[in-house]
Amino acid sequence: MRDPLITHKIIATIPMNPVTKSIFADYFLIFALFFGFQVANAQIQTVTTAPIRGVWVAGPQHNLFWQSPQTMDREMAAFKSTGINTVYLAALNHGRTHYPSAVMQQAVGAAIAPQFAGRDPLSEAIAAGAAHGIRVIAWLEFGFASHHGKSGHASTLLSAHPGWAALNRQGQPLVKNEFHWMNAFDPEVQTFVTSLCTELARNYPSLSGIQGDDRLPAQPVEGGHNPAVVAAFVAATGKPLPANDRDPEWTQWRADQLTTYFKSLRSALKSVRSDFIVSSAPSPYPWGFQEYLQDWPAWMRLGLVDEIIPQLYRREAAGYGRLLKQTHGLMMSNLPATKAPNMATGVLLSLGQNVVNSPEVVADMVKANRAIGINGEVFFHSIGLTTATTAPSKRPDALP
Repeated sequence: MRDPLITHKIIATIPMNPVTKSIFADYFLIFALFFGFQVANAQIQTVTTAPIRGVWVAGPQHNLFWQSPQTMDREMAAFKSTGINTVYLAALNHGRTHYPSAVMQQAVGAAIAPQFAGRDPLSEAIAAGAAHGIRVIAWLEFGFASHHGKSGHASTLLSAHPGWAALNRQGQPLVKNEFHWMNAFDPEVQTFVTSLCTELARNYPSLSGIQGDDRLPAQPVEGGHNPAVVAAFVAATGKPLPANDRDPEWTQWRADQLTTYFKSLRSALKSVRSDFIVSSAPSPYPWGFQEYLQDWPAWMRLGLVDEIIPQLYRREAAGYGRLLKQTHGLMMSNLPATKAPNMATGVLLSLGQNVVNSPEVVADMVKANRAIGINGEVFFHSIGLTTATTAPSKRPDALP
């Protein structure tokens, strides 16, 4: 592990307010303690590669990471000093990419988010990560969601493609927790998302993989009312559309359609690069299944994921421990017959300066992981480690 004196010199170069810097120093001690060893008494070896020591880097509205290649390098150095080996970098946000995309150019007439005109932040981040021995995975943060905002807020994607909008039972555009959704069951929408992913695999040979989260693949349980989706359900089951969006058969059928899509996405990515990682950070089960049709135990059984990192976002250790026990049981009972995925958990560090888990709470969460046999974590998000926020994150659905 890096010499602590060198680490503190690195910390001193990072733009942080005193409170953030103090928190970072406390977290460094935690990571130095827990990232230096793996649980020795796990009965079943399920990790197929090195344990994940990851952090999510959210979009530029949340941190200073994106300002320049120099800030990326400084933050990668800080990540490395705490034992981080993987950065999950936001690549798709509000219907715009954080890299030059021919697919997005064709879809909306703009290849990249306007604040990055003339740059390729993804390429810069990959280079910065490589300099510090950190792999970068493109996080398709918004997935099948077009954008986030009030109901009247316009969307670049849905303005260009109004027929892509998901519909609720009333035939209105589907909005949940202020996220505006595309129709995840529409072959044209699926082709668009798959093309973004394969473009990444093809154009960035040093990119380690892609990650979907609680919005990829996903669709709110209130969705699926586009006429073609309803017709497909009726044809497949011979039954009329149930009156309840949470009807078990209707829910499972839609979840199965997302699983079928995930199979095709994985196949498309592996045909481009067989070593390209397909990572998934879904919502906790069964909540994610009940609310967003995410059947990740099935994804595990079918061997669709190379990494599985359920988002166990809790603000206190006892609640985390209960959710961890349930999640670990699901992981172990749904291992595929072939190669098991690399398993970790998503741990909440911060939702902005006003919501920061204490180092003691985080330490207890990591201890719980080690005790149960999970050797990896991904921390949400990097603002809890390094930078001073410019706009505190406000994700209304971050804590289901």
